[in-house]
Amino acid sequence: MKCLSCGFELDADSIFCSKCGKKVELPVKEFVEEVTDDIEDIKSEVENNASDSLIKSEESIEKIVENSEEKIETTIENVKNNIFDKSDSETVFDDTVAAIDEALEALNSNSETAEDTLGNVVDEITDKVDLVTEEVTDKVDEVKNENASESAKEIKPLKKIEKVQNEIKEEMAASNAAPLYTQNEINSSVPQQGGAPQFEQQQYTPYNEQYSAPQYTAEVNEPEAPKKVSALRISFAGFIAIITIVFLTLVSLMFCLRIGASGKILKNRTEHMNINTVLDADLGKRSLSDTIYNEAGFWNASQGQVGKAEFRSYLSKSNLLEYTGNYIKDYADYLIDGDIGDPSIDANDMADFFVENSDIADENFSYQLQTSDYNKIRTTLELKDTADNFSIEKWSKYAHFDLGNTSFIFSYVTLGIILGLVIVLLVWIAVIVDGRGKHIVGMYGSVFSCSGGIVFIVGLLAVAGTAIAHIITGWFIFYLLASLLLPFGVLTLCTGAVEFVIGFIFKRIRKGIKNSDKRNKAIEKALMGTAV
Repeated sequence: MKCLSCGFELDADSIFCSKCGKKVELPVKEFVEEVTDDIEDIKSEVENNASDSLIKSEESIEKIVENSEEKIETTIENVKNNIFDKSDSETVFDDTVAAIDEALEALNSNSETAEDTLGNVVDEITDKVDLVTEEVTDKVDEVKNENASESAKEIKPLKKIEKVQNEIKEEMAASNAAPLYTQNEINSSVPQQGGAPQFEQQQYTPYNEQYSAPQYTAEVNEPEAPKKVSALRISFAGFIAIITIVFLTLVSLMFCLRIGASGKILKNRTEHMNINTVLDADLGKRSLSDTIYNEAGFWNASQGQVGKAEFRSYLSKSNLLEYTGNYIKDYADYLIDGDIGDPSIDANDMADFFVENSDIADENFSYQLQTSDYNKIRTTLELKDTADNFSIEKWSKYAHFDLGNTSFIFSYVTLGIILGLVIVLLVWIAVIVDGRGKHIVGMYGSVFSCSGGIVFIVGLLAVAGTAIAHIITGWFIFYLLASLLLPFGVLTLCTGAVEFVIGFIFKRIRKGIKNSDKRNKAIEKALMGTAV
């Protein structure tokens, strides 16, 4: 006989399991199988002997059926409730066997008319036994599952102790660990049926006394530290960063010049200049007004009737700024946008200025200029090559570069190509430093900070430097640059400030990563010290 709880092999008369201590229940499944086999044998015997001795009285059959059904129902109820012990199971078994014998004797002594009833009775008894078998089987499986779950709850797996790398060389001997719970029968004797079994019990040993706490070092479960970037890689990345700074600065200044120094903006700035300041501006040893008077030969053209003071008053009332602004716009559109042909001014264009302002000359001069006088001005300008100072062709010779191609340099296509090159260089820097975050943000911070600083300084010179230089020297060139380049300088200041802020952000991120690395190293050292 086996224990239904743990499966331990027991003696036939055992009441309690000597291994798990559970009460030994009746093996109801085996009992029902035996009863079913007996009924089958009875059925076969009755069928074989039915021709010799038939049932004579239906009352006897009904009585047998009632007794058998009562016994079977009692057995079913006891099995369902699982409350019968071994003595009760033996009584039920004996009563059922007696009922079957009684039915057999009655069947042998009764008449032939009850043959059909006999078959029905046997079939009913068989059906009930089958039902009992199914219910008992389900009950046994449920009991086993409950016992298995209780056993799993009682026995908890021990917590594994992880090894400390390179420090624990021998595992803890299993024999040194005390069992959580043991149960032994006293004197290994089987208790009597009437008495309760006695066990000696070993108490739980505290967990902290059985097992030592796991030791950890900084290397346990720690991912392998990434390899350091070599100095050669960092140096090469620094070289690429310098190239990136050059291109980023170039594209920033070109963009600001493309937007802030367009022909329309320069014309507007020229027209809003102060005419008196322009005429009094120093061009070396002479003012702008006196320079124009001498270059145009106005003394000879007016037959000595118009002096420099009168000529200056004449220029202040003329459209000198509007006339000059139109030509400045043409120069800017040609050099930056490339929309028009060569706008270089010549002697005829300069003489036309005096022709357009002849009415103002008649109002301010006591001498009225004639056509021959204007021709003298044109001839004087040609002889002195005054217009050559404004020739783009002459400028190109001095620069050894065709200035007509500058429009391609300032085109949006060129700006986009240079900006794309900057992005490629930034990606290349990240690849060179093997994707290490602190090196990437450090290089990016340097690129944007240096480029932003250079662009900001250029803008500051365009806005404040030229103005300060004009105040100190009084030169016309500085006043002209301060007036014309003010929008360009403001836009450059803003662009440089934005780039510098971006570089500052990258620098702060780099500093944060560096501080984080220091903290991590300090924690690792502390853990190493604790582990030791």
